Parts: sequence; structure tokens; C-alpha cells
Amino acid sequence: MESKQVKVDGPLLDFLLESGHYATRTRARTAIKAGAVTVDGQVLKIPSAELKAGQTVTWQSLAARKSVKDFDLGGSGSDSSKSAKAPYEVVYEDDNVLAYIKPAGMVFASPKPQVKTSFTAMKSWMSISRPKCECIQFVNRIEKESSGISIIAKNLVWRKHLQDEWQHFQRRMYVLVEGHLPADDVLFCFNQEEGKKKRTKHEFAYRTMRATPAHTLLKIEAGFEHVPLLMSGLRRQQCLLIGKGKEMPDPLGRSGLHLFGVDLVGPEGEVIKVKSRVPQPFLNLMKGGKGPKAEPNWKRKEAHGAGRSGHRSEKMQSSSRTDRPQRSEYSNEKKHR
Repeated sequence: MESKQVKVDGPLLDFLLESGHYATRTRARTAIKAGAVTVDGQVLKIPSAELKAGQTVTWQSLAARKSVKDFDLGGSGSDSSKSAKAPYEVVYEDDNVLAYIKPAGMVFASPKPQVKTSFTAMKSWMSISRPKCECIQFVNRIEKESSGISIIAKNLVWRKHLQDEWQHFQRRMYVLVEGHLPADDVLFCFNQEEGKKKRTKHEFAYRTMRATPAHTLLKIEAGFEHVPLLMSGLRRQQCLLIGKGKEMPDPLGRSGLHLFGVDLVGPEGEVIKVKSRVPQPFLNLMKGGKGPKAEPNWKRKEAHGAGRSGHRSEKMQSSSRTDRPQRSEYSNEKKHR
């Protein structure tokens, strides 16, 4: 337990943030509501309660605090030890960065303290299990409906560098679509907001990982900022991105996007390759599918067109055969006349 006398009048929450060494307002507010803070020996559960100079505030220290369900915003349920389980899967960590998998359906970050987010959970866990971190700040964002690798910087130098250079890092995504594409090709996309005469063509290399009669799982070299371009290119190939938009098919209750690979380059040129696995919902939907080659739409159209042209040529040949005798008989009658 730690105690301190109030020197200046003010709210209990502000005092605890300044003197209690809590990482966020959410953690301090949760501790107060859990009954872990007393004022002059009396438990006070109102974060906005006004303190008077001379009062003594007592709270549980971070080092000695036991696992309390309300404290653990990430669900780890353990005390401040480095072996405590992270709230989400950690796929890479060193002295400068940490990478974890943000699940689909979870808000990544929010300015509202009452909103539970994946970053808040990770920050709360790191503030206990990684107390030597200079700072805990996120580098990239991932939308709520999607999943993928989220990077957290442990110091300001790496945070600024990674955010400034993020657009230049190579990123790879799993993309789940309804329809089929030619295997291992390039997807050509155009910005719909540009004029028709001056539209810029964008190319995205992809691989066909697996295909079922209805869906295809692709591996594309792109980031989340490229999704609008990808959607326009997929529409041109008669494919729809799963779960992205009200009119799109939604068999999984989430988007068909997962950021599975990021190649980071540090301030001194060091290369860090971060990878993750295919999400289990993707594998469940693609169960029984064959890969890597799927029959593309253009090939099916070509075969269908060839069948129709062949049928048409046969009809022309048969009609020409039946017409010839009629023309010859008519010509013979004309000669006899």
C-alpha cells in the first residue's frame, strides 16, 4: 500500500494519476471503482470526488497489487510479472517494438476512455510486464471489422521513424473474395475519383492460395490504405471483397482482410520481418477448397464463347448443305424453262 497527503484541492482521479503512477485514466478510474483507494481510511469509489488539502489518500501499489478482474482490461488475470499472458497473440518483440494480432470485431484505439480497445488492453499489460519501456505508443491502425499485425513502439525514436516511413514498408494481406481470379497474376486497379482520361493505373501482385466453387483466398502485396483500389480492381474481375460494405457478401460476420506480413526498417537500417498465420475463420470457410489454381472467369467465358461459336459454325455448315441442293434444283428448273 502507498499513501500520500493531499497538498492542493482537486479531483481524486487527477491526484491518483499524478501520484499513483497509473498509466492511463482508465486504469486509475477502474482502481477507484474497485474500492482499492481510501481517503482518510474510508473507501471512496467516486473518481470525480473533490479532495481537500491535508487529507491522506491510500492506494494499492502497482508492484504489490493482486489480480483483480476489474483491473485487468486485457483479461490476463495475473500479477505484474513478465511471464503474464498477453491479452492478444504477440508475434514479435525486441527492445524497441512489439507486434501483436488485433482480432476482428475489436476497436483498435479510441479517444473515449470508456471504450474498451485492443491497444488499451496491450498498454495496460505492458505497463506492468514491461515497466522499463520509455513509452508505449501504437504505430499503425487497423479497422474494427478487420484483423492483422499491430505494431507498438517502446520509445519515441522508433515510434516517430516507423510512423513516418510506414507507407514505404512492404506489407502483405490475406484477401478473401467471392469469385475467382487467374492464379498468381497482377491485379490492375484504377482510382475511381480521378477523371477517366487521367486515371492512374495501379498494379498489385497476388497469389491464389486456395479456392472453392464460391470463394478464393488471395495473398496480395498491399496495405489497408489500398483497399478502395483493390475493391475497384476486383469488381472489374467480377469478384467481391467479403464483408466490406453493406452490399457485399458477409459469410463470416467480418471483413475478408488480414494484414499478415510487415517488413519494418529501423532508424539504422535494420530489417525486421513480422509474419502471422491465416485466420482460422478464413480456413474454416475455405475448407475443402483446392489450390493454388482456380479457373478464372475469363477462361470460362472463353470456353463458353468457343462452344457457342462452334455450335454456330455447325449450324451454318448444316444450313449450307441443305441450301445447296435447293439452289441447284431451282437453277435446273430455270434452265429447262
